Amino acid sequence: MHTEIFAHRGYSALYPENTMLAFREAAAAGAEGIELDVQLTKDEQFVVMHDATLDRTTEGSGRVREHTWKEVTRITASEDQKVPGLEEVLRWAQHQNITLNIELKHAPEDRNIAAKEIIRMLQALPQQKPPIISSFDHAVLPLLGEETFRMEKAVLTVGTLVDPVKYLEENFIAGYHFHHPMLTLEEIKYLSQAGVKLRPYTVNEENEIKKLIEAGCQAVITDEPALAVQIRNKFIKV
Repeated sequence: MHTEIFAHRGYSALYPENTMLAFREAAAAGAEGIELDVQLTKDEQFVVMHDATLDRTTEGSGRVREHTWKEVTRITASEDQKVPGLEEVLRWAQHQNITLNIELKHAPEDRNIAAKEIIRMLQALPQQKPPIISSFDHAVLPLLGEETFRMEKAVLTVGTLVDPVKYLEENFIAGYHFHHPMLTLEEIKYLSQAGVKLRPYTVNEENEIKKLIEAGCQAVITDEPALAVQIRNKFIKV
């Protein structure tokens, strides 16, 4: 199996996370995929932001949901990088040979809004490669409904699923994104052979990257895409 390298929030080890600079540098480093987070604004549009608040990663403050899209996208993240709207990323990715892993982050009461908005945007801006829609809120994934565009759904977990194969099959979900220490190599090999698309996060150590690639993961999500690409190409036949 050719294990892909996904850049976690872009090339976040060296550049401001979830910015266009981090995404461009991840692509330049050879990443086959980019993981990014989206939050809803006051006017129910998506901006690229991990936290529910602006304080940690930007010069702004307060909750993203309490600001309009125009207000948020005018805020400087760092190094003269503005907070991107999801539309900007989708337009850029249309011209890249790259897979976007869009993580939906929203309050439970915004679940329906988030599902409708991501469907609308992906229909309006189709991608070269099928995007992956993931979330810790597993209940949002069925709301994406029958796909009218190519897309993969993936669950995110902090812990582990009791019976991953059964759970994913019952919910028509292909991907399982897990915190990398939570599954043994034996479990990873079993699930991979069962057809589950495994993408562990956030894997930054050389030894761990190598082990997870050799175990048969579909992809590795990392802050260090250049390092991971180098390890993959050095130790694993591609």
